[in-house]
Amino acid sequence: MTSRSRHCLSRCPSGDRRMASVRFENLSRSFGSVPAVRDLSIEVPDGTLLCLVGPSGCGKTTTLRMVAGLETPDAGEIWIGEQNITKLEPRSRQIGMMFQGFALYPHLSAGENIGYPLKVRGVARGERDKRVAEVAKLLDIVPLIHRSVQQISGGQQQRVALARAIIQRPQLYLLDEPISSLDAVLRSTMRGEIKRLQKMLKTAMIVVTHDQLDALSMADTIAVMKDGVLQQLGSPDDVYSRPANTFVAGFVGEPRMNLLPASIERRNGQLGVRAGEHWLAASEQARPELEKAKADRVTVGIRPQAVRVHRAPAPERIPARVYVAEPEGSRVIYEFRLIDEIFKVESDPELRLQMEEEVFLELRPEALHFFASEQSTGGGRRIA
Repeated sequence: MTSRSRHCLSRCPSGDRRMASVRFENLSRSFGSVPAVRDLSIEVPDGTLLCLVGPSGCGKTTTLRMVAGLETPDAGEIWIGEQNITKLEPRSRQIGMMFQGFALYPHLSAGENIGYPLKVRGVARGERDKRVAEVAKLLDIVPLIHRSVQQISGGQQQRVALARAIIQRPQLYLLDEPISSLDAVLRSTMRGEIKRLQKMLKTAMIVVTHDQLDALSMADTIAVMKDGVLQQLGSPDDVYSRPANTFVAGFVGEPRMNLLPASIERRNGQLGVRAGEHWLAASEQARPELEKAKADRVTVGIRPQAVRVHRAPAPERIPARVYVAEPEGSRVIYEFRLIDEIFKVESDPELRLQMEEEVFLELRPEALHFFASEQSTGGGRRIA
C-alpha cells in the first residue's frame, strides 16, 4: 500500500465511525436436531482482528451469519458497543461483509461493484464516485475501476470485494474465507495485506477461516471451534504454545503436534511418563501439574520443530528409522513410526537423512506438553 493510501485512510473510510467492541453472549443455533453453535460467548475489542478457525462444519460460518443478521440465533445476544443488534435487520447493523467467493456482480464494473452498497442506500452519484476513488486508492486498484470483474484476476477480485466492504464505513468487518480460493503465493501476500488494512482501519474485524496458518498469521485473537463449541480463545502465541486440549494441539500448527499415549511413571524418583517402551522426563514446571492430575493415563505431545535428531545414541534418546522424507525447500519433514503412531520431525535440509536410516530422537522435557487421556473425565484437556 502506498503512503498516499495510508494518508487517505486516516481521514476517509472510517472517519465518521463510532468506536465499538463486539460481544457474543451465549449464542446458540441448531438446524433441526443438529446443533451448529452451542453457548458461544466471545468479546472482540474495538480495533482488533479475531479469527474464527476450525474444520468444516464447526460452526464458524454460522456464527458469522448470525452476526451479519443472515441467521437468527435460537438463544443468546449479539452486541456492538452498547447496542443489542440481535433482532436488527442486516442493513441496520453497520456491518461490512465480504462473502466467501467474493459475490461480485458479473454485469457490473469493479467500481460499480465497490459503490453498490452506497447506491442501494441512496447515496448521491458524486459522493459515491468520490468514496469509490478513495477506497480504490487505498487498495491500489484504481486502474481496475472501469474494468469488468470478469476480466480481472482472483487477487484483484479479492481487493474489489474488500473495497466494497470498506466503503460502507461500518463498525465491524466480517470476512468469510477471504483468501481460500487464492493460490499459495497470493494467499501469503493477502494475509499480510488484510492484517495491515485492519490495523489502519482501526476497526474490529472477524475473519472466518478453516486454515490455521491464516489465523496464526493475521489474528490478534484466535477462537478455535469444534462441533459448535469454543475450544480455546487466546492470542496466536497462546493457542500455538499452550493448546487447551488435544484437539487444538492437533489442529493448530503445521505439521500438527505429535501426540502419543502414555502413562505417568516415576524413574529413580523423577516424575515422567512412559510412552510405549520409552520413558520421558517431565520438566520441573510440568511435574507439579502432573502430580495434581492424579491420572494414570495421559497423552504426551511435542511439536515436530522441537524434536532434535542425532545420529549417535545416548541415554533417553529414542531410536527410530526414517519412514518417509518430504523435502519442502527450506525444510524437510521426516516421518517415523513410534508406538504405532506416525511421528513427524521438521529438520534442516542439510541433515540429509536416508530412507530406513536409523537415527536417535531427543524429546527435551521442556518441549513436552501433557494432556488428560481422551478416555478420562478430562477429555483431552491440557495438564501442563
